[in-house]
Amino acid sequence: MSEGNSQAGAETLTPILFVPEQHFEQILRWNQARKEVLTADILPQTGFILPGKAAGFLYRTDSSVAWIENLVAAPELNREQRSVAIDAIVKAVSDEARKLGFKMLLGYTVLDVVVKRAQRLGFAHVEGDFKLVALQLNP
Repeated sequence: MSEGNSQAGAETLTPILFVPEQHFEQILRWNQARKEVLTADILPQTGFILPGKAAGFLYRTDSSVAWIENLVAAPELNREQRSVAIDAIVKAVSDEARKLGFKMLLGYTVLDVVVKRAQRLGFAHVEGDFKLVALQLNP
């Protein structure tokens, strides 16, 4: 199965709700492998995980817009396994956002491969020269 049709495999995987006490250490290890810093307080209350495979999170807002973020897969998986797992996570997060009444689910990336995945999963690519900015509110 190629990455182009991995969505079919995602249908057979059922992500479960992320429980920090059970799953955070695993996500922390996956992010450390990507040399990304992650603390438990960064993650929202709503997330999904395929233990041993992948995870992702829904950042809810007080508007009709939500964000999908912190998608991560186990580094030991091969490309096809990662793709199928991430597709299943994206579907779970999207379904939850829809269920909660959000009208738009946004995400951002600098990777063309992520844009292609998103488009394959029904997202529209919004053209622009976007840059991420951050303001730390508490030291």
